Amino acid sequence: MQPTYPAADVRVFSLNAGLIDGVPVTAPPYGDIQEVVIGILQQRAQQLGAPTEAVITDDRYGGSIRILIHPDGMTEPLD
Repeated sequence: MQPTYPAADVRVFSLNAGLIDGVPVTAPPYGDIQEVVIGILQQRAQQLGAPTEAVITDDRYGGSIRILIHPDGMTEPLD
């Protein structure tokens, strides 16, 4: 049985800025924070050798979603 890891806590503030587990992340000019966040969480899943869960709160839209990010970058909603 693989150990379970806590879900990443992601908060998106704007098209270019957010936090992952309290650590600031930014998208490059003309980039999208969504791509940056998924890329970082994909790297985490690759390092763990297993999908990683994330709870993403998007302040732009006032919503939140739980997703699973696989090592290959595929994502799927959990709710």
